[in-house]
Amino acid sequence: MSEPYNLLVDIGNTFVKWGRYKANSSASAHECCLESGHALLEEITALALQLRKHPAPAQIVISNVAGTRVRATMLRLLEIWPDAPAAYWVIPQEEQCGVKNGYRNPAQLGSDRWAALIGARALHGPRPVLVVCCGTATTIDLLTAQGKFAGGCIMPGVGTMLRSLHEKTAALPDADGVYTEYPVQTVDAIVSGCQHAQAGAVERIYDLYRRDHPDLLCLVSGGAAKALTPHLAIVFRYHDNLVLEGLHCLSRCLLREAVTGRSDAQQA
Repeated sequence: MSEPYNLLVDIGNTFVKWGRYKANSSASAHECCLESGHALLEEITALALQLRKHPAPAQIVISNVAGTRVRATMLRLLEIWPDAPAAYWVIPQEEQCGVKNGYRNPAQLGSDRWAALIGARALHGPRPVLVVCCGTATTIDLLTAQGKFAGGCIMPGVGTMLRSLHEKTAALPDADGVYTEYPVQTVDAIVSGCQHAQAGAVERIYDLYRRDHPDLLCLVSGGAAKALTPHLAIVFRYHDNLVLEGLHCLSRCLLREAVTGRSDAQQA
C-alpha cells in the first residue's frame, strides 16, 4: 500500500515547483520528500502524467502568484483524483505557524513570500532572518527573532533585469555573457552589472537591518539563488526551496487545526 503523502505546489511567475512529502511527519521538508520536480507554467498540464501514477494525496497545499488563469489550469489537473481533498490555497493571514504578518493589509503579501517566511521560522526558530528569494523577482524580507515579518523589498530578478535592458534599448544585445570583475565586452558588462545590482541590494539591506538585529542570518533561496550567492560578500545560508519548506510547515499546522479544532493563532 502506498505511503500517505501531501502534495505541495509552488506556482511562481515562470515555473511551477511541486513535491510529494510524507504525511503526518514533523521532520523538515527535505527529510520528508518522496519526489519533487518543476516545470514551466505552460507545462503544468503535463504534470498529470506523472502525478496520476499515485493515489490521491492526503493534503494539497498550493501557493500561487501567477493569477487566476493558472489557478484554473491547476484545478483541472487535480481532477485526476476524484477522491482528492479540496486544495488549500495559501492566503497570508495576520498570524500563522508562529509568524506574525506586519503588512498593513496582510492578505496583500505574496503567498510565496508568506510561505518562505514560515519556512524560515520553522528551520531557524527564534533568530532574526533576512529571507532572500531569487526568481523572476527578488524579494528581501526581514523576519524578527519574535517571528514578526517586519517588512521587505521587491526588485526585478536578474533575468528580468537582463531582458529589460535588451527590450528597452536599441543597442544592447540579448546574448549570453558571464560575470567578470573587469568586463571588456558588452554581454559580460550586462551580466556583471545585473549581478552586482542583486548582490549589492542584498548586502545593503542586510547591513541596514543588522543595526537593530545583530544576530541576523541571511537565508537565500529560489531558482536564481545559485547565480547570486557566489557574489555575496556576507555570510549566508542556502536553501533549495524555502517556499516548499513553508508549505510543508503549513500542512502540519492545518493538520493540527483539523485535529484540535483550534486555529493556529489560538495555539501560538
